[in-house]
Amino acid sequence: MVVEVRNGSGSIRMLGAACFATGLGFAAPALAEAECADEVRALMQGTGPHQGPVRSRSLTRMTGGMEMVSLGLTEGKNHLTMDADGNPVSLFRDAKFYTTSDAGETWTLVQTYSAETMEQTRQGLAKQAAQARNITCEYGLDLDGNRVNYYTVDYEMHGTGTPMQGKYWVDAETGFALKAITTSDPGGNETVIEQVNEPAPGETIPSPDE
Repeated sequence: MVVEVRNGSGSIRMLGAACFATGLGFAAPALAEAECADEVRALMQGTGPHQGPVRSRSLTRMTGGMEMVSLGLTEGKNHLTMDADGNPVSLFRDAKFYTTSDAGETWTLVQTYSAETMEQTRQGLAKQAAQARNITCEYGLDLDGNRVNYYTVDYEMHGTGTPMQGKYWVDAETGFALKAITTSDPGGNETVIEQVNEPAPGETIPSPDE
């Protein structure tokens, strides 16, 4: 596994494989390498420091010029998916998946996931993160006036084995993931998903059972 850490000026703080292959590993840079990898793996599993609701906008670009926009609201493990106009489309809440045909006025329960299935999913995501490779971290960059840390990682999608690349722009002070780009290319059909996030204090996920 290669882990590369850079600061905002572009100077390399650690290039893990090269240093250790030549016997040049030192305690402080090794710690930087470990912290870099841990930060990326936490992002992949959605276990960052931000705890409140998050609103997102995702733009999916597919081979042939097709594009699709969707909006989202995430609160903990619960997630509401909306179309480009903000109309609710589907909902995952308390291990239950719902859809709606009337913009959230009513909800249809499609599937309930067992505790065993949820745990298998959690373990799968953890394994996916643990096996990630080619991790890089650059600290103190600028994104639209925000000081951010920039991470990249290659991994294989849990359950399918599809090769993926993730890129993350994270607020350097709060640890909030402001932007992410995920790229996959199964069978030559490249799909790129660009997601922009913002905190959404006070917003809540619908509860169909209430």
